[in-house]
Amino acid sequence: MIHSGKPILIFLVILMLIASQVFAVDTTIDFSQLQKITESFSEEMLHVLPFSSTIGLNWSDAYIGSFPHFGIGISAGAVMMDYEKIKNMLEYLKVLKVDYTTFALDMFLLPAYSFDARIGLPVIPVDFGVKFGYLPPKLLSSYLRAEIKNTLIGADVRYVIVNSKVLPMRLSVGLGFNYLNGEVSKEFTDNINFTGGGINFKADKPTVGVIWKTTNIELKMQASFPYKILTPYAGAGFSISLSETGYRISASNLSINAEEEKMKRFGVTKVELGKFEAITKGKPMNTRVFGGLSFNLVYARLDLTGMYEFFGGNFGATLGLRFQM
Repeated sequence: MIHSGKPILIFLVILMLIASQVFAVDTTIDFSQLQKITESFSEEMLHVLPFSSTIGLNWSDAYIGSFPHFGIGISAGAVMMDYEKIKNMLEYLKVLKVDYTTFALDMFLLPAYSFDARIGLPVIPVDFGVKFGYLPPKLLSSYLRAEIKNTLIGADVRYVIVNSKVLPMRLSVGLGFNYLNGEVSKEFTDNINFTGGGINFKADKPTVGVIWKTTNIELKMQASFPYKILTPYAGAGFSISLSETGYRISASNLSINAEEEKMKRFGVTKVELGKFEAITKGKPMNTRVFGGLSFNLVYARLDLTGMYEFFGGNFGATLGLRFQM
């Protein structure tokens, strides 16, 4: 005799197993743990951001020459930062999985690029440069399942104080402005439960973003030694910055005004209808040295640059290609 109930029971068990895979389990984030991770991440980023914003316009020539001398090209590179701090931040918020390090070092590469242009002014020994870089949010979204955007804007003016053709050597002093603004964000298809410290609420299908921004003014000096097909160069810069970094979470039906005071105890700086954020602000000072060489091919220049920032102890490198005359 066949027991009809047994096949039905087995079918129900299988159906429950399948359903458990189909319906996603809500993510739970504890505010006390999130605060520790955010503080560690922000401490690192406040020093890295001004350094990263100096990518671009690090040309080998300390002075490009008076008008009509000009150049136009592109620079790309990255600065290193602590791997665990950015990994913990992005992965705890479930924004992006980070699974690579820099060579054998436990470091993360924070990339940037810019289009550069520089022109010499007439009469006075001064050149002026501008740079601009932009990464559209949707460009890598299909591959990373997250949106990454980054904007880099900058300009500088340099005055040459030594322009010797005998040595040969050029030495200039300059003033630069840099602005960097970026975000990694993700739209969730499931929910996030927030707990800890008496807080307990749900965000339905929220958008979570890790954000950063810096504006800095840099005083710099550079020496270059143009010799036929090679131009070695070295320089140093000191900058004062206004920087901020942290996270932002928003959802269409998020109502958390009653939780505002509790959330502020865990580093949340702003609570509004439908969103909240935790932003750390700072005014870090940065001192960097940079140097390298360029290969000069008629009207083309290929630049290789290395950089080191003293206060944060971070390295960076860039590669540039430009047309120059």
